[in-house]
Amino acid sequence: MPHQDLTEALQARILADLKAEKVGPAPSNRWDPAESHRVGALEAHIATLEEAMAKAEALAEQRRQEAETAFKRVEVLEAHIATLEEAVAKAEALGEQRRQEVETEVKRTEVLEAQIATLEEAVAKSETLGEQRRQQAETAVKRADDLVAELVEITSELIEMSKRMAEQTAATDKLRAEFDEYRSRSWGWQHTKG
Repeated sequence: MPHQDLTEALQARILADLKAEKVGPAPSNRWDPAESHRVGALEAHIATLEEAMAKAEALAEQRRQEAETAFKRVEVLEAHIATLEEAVAKAEALGEQRRQEVETEVKRTEVLEAQIATLEEAVAKSETLGEQRRQQAETAVKRADDLVAELVEITSELIEMSKRMAEQTAATDKLRAEFDEYRSRSWGWQHTKG
């Protein structure tokens, strides 16, 4: 672990400093309480540094996991968007009126794909950065939620459009039937009078 190397380096430095002081001006056989206090303070400082390193590593691992979770969520959303794009392509075959309505949705889907590309880039960068990992992961989660909401809206609009087309088809069929009935009555009435 990196913090162990740092700890060992700090301990070696402290020991070297203590030896240098002992070799220094006048050797003393007496135990100096001030020196004991200094060593104790340095040891406490080392312990504090070790604890801070452990906390930093735990936080970095948490941020890495958050970024990984956000990246997986983006992949699921991409698959969902691909499915919706296929549905849009099928809807275009239903006629020019539907094609115009779906064209707007396709443009919105392209905007969503651009947002997803931006999100993927943010997730990739977040794997190498400390605090930015957390911020970028939160941004990615928010964007993913927005995409899901927009996808639900697109799906609802497609369903509504299908309902309208079905209603229009039913109304057209009804009008044709009424027109055929009117024509047959008219024909019968003209032939009975004539």
